[in-house]
Amino acid sequence: MLKSNAIGIMNQMWAAHATTDAEAVATAIEETLLAEALGFDSVWIGEHHNVRPGARFYGRIPASEMFLAHLAAKTTRIALGTGVRILSTTPPQRTAEEMSLLDLLSGGRAEFGVGLGSTPDVKPGDPARAEKAARFRALLSEIVAHLSGTAEGAPISPAPAPDLAARIWAAARDEPTLRHIADAGINLVVGQAELPPIQAAIVKSYRAAGGTGLVRGVRLVFVAESHAEAMRDADEALSLYLGQMGGKGYHAEAMTKGLLAADPRTLEERALGVNFIIGSPEEVAALLNAYVAETGVDRLDLMVQVPGLRTDAVRRSMALIQQAVKPLLKRAVAEPATA
Repeated sequence: MLKSNAIGIMNQMWAAHATTDAEAVATAIEETLLAEALGFDSVWIGEHHNVRPGARFYGRIPASEMFLAHLAAKTTRIALGTGVRILSTTPPQRTAEEMSLLDLLSGGRAEFGVGLGSTPDVKPGDPARAEKAARFRALLSEIVAHLSGTAEGAPISPAPAPDLAARIWAAARDEPTLRHIADAGINLVVGQAELPPIQAAIVKSYRAAGGTGLVRGVRLVFVAESHAEAMRDADEALSLYLGQMGGKGYHAEAMTKGLLAADPRTLEERALGVNFIIGSPEEVAALLNAYVAETGVDRLDLMVQVPGLRTDAVRRSMALIQQAVKPLLKRAVAEPATA
C-alpha cells in the first residue's frame, strides 16, 4: 500500500511536431497551476534534447531547472522536481549549484530525479551500458559530496539546505547502481516505460541491498467518467504512443522475456502493454492499486499529458484523479516521518 497520501504529476513535456515550443510551454505552465489548485503534491519536468524529425513527438525542455525556477515564481505550495536530470550533461559541481539555487528560489520545494538518460541503441548487458552506469554512480557521488559539504575544495554557493541530498531520487535498474544508491540512502524512482513485474524486481533488489528510501512509481493515466468515454477520448493519444513506444526499448525487452503477448487482441491489452492506464475512476483506481501491490512502490506520480489528448480532456482527467480516483487508493495506516 502507498506510504503517502500525495500524488504527483510527471510531465515529460512531449509535444507533436505541429505544436510549437511556446504552445507546449504555455500549456505546461497552465497545467502546473491547475495541479497546485487541485491539490497535487508535486510536478516533475522531464529533460530532453534535440528535435527528433522521425519521431511522432519529442520533449521540449532541455534544462528542467530553468523551467522549474519559472514555475517556482508562479506557485506557492507544490513541490517542483526534475524528472530526470541527466547527470552527464554538466560537471557535478555545477549540477549541485543548480540544485541548491533552485531549492533556494522555490523556498525549499525542489526535488531532484536523476538518471542515465535514454540509451536506445544500447542493449541490456552491453558493456557500454555498464560503463555509462559506472559514470553515473561516480557523478552522483560527487554531487552528494558537494551537497553534504564533504567535497574537496571550497563549499558551493548558495549553501545547500541540510536535507537537500535526501530529496534526490535516482532512476536505476542495474544491480551495481541499485546497491550504490541503497548504500548512499538515496530514494528510487521506477519510470513509466517498464512493466510492473520488471519494476517489482528492481524495487526488491533495492530493498535487498538495504535501501530504506522511498520508491516512486510513474504510470501514464487517463480518466473519464466512463470506460467507453475514456477509450474514445484517448484513442488518438494511444495510437501515437503505441507508434512511438511499441515494439522498441523496454517494450521489446518485455516481449522477449515473455511478459507481453506479441499480438494483443484488444485495445485495452495494447494500452496496458505500454503501461497506459485508461478508464473510469473505479477502473483506474483498481489498476493503480494492483500496480502498487505488485511493485511495492511507496508513492505515485502520474503522467496525464501525452500528445493526442485534448487539453480539456487532460484537465478533466486531472480533476477526476483527485476527486474520484485518489479516495479509492489504498494506503498504509501511517505515513513516514520524513520523505
